[in-house]
Amino acid sequence: MKPVNIAKLKAHLASYLRAVRAGEEVVVLDRKIPVARIVPYREASREPLETRKPVEDPASLARLAPKPAGRRKTDSVRVLLEDRARR
Repeated sequence: MKPVNIAKLKAHLASYLRAVRAGEEVVVLDRKIPVARIVPYREASREPLETRKPVEDPASLARLAPKPAGRRKTDSVRVLLEDRARR
């Protein structure tokens, strides 16, 4: 198991990935605290990952997106005058 801090991992990612491909595990540290572990991909599950089909009509995504929270209409001048009146 190879411990490595984030900055060093970012700077030398290719070499750490080569080590993982060779069978080693890499433990990612954030200020000496382990936050992640990079392990070799299992041979038994080397089949391609399932992917989604591309969206034929990108406009249809707009219907699926959550609606933004409604903003209240605020008169900023009124709010400013009320604030000044309180002072």
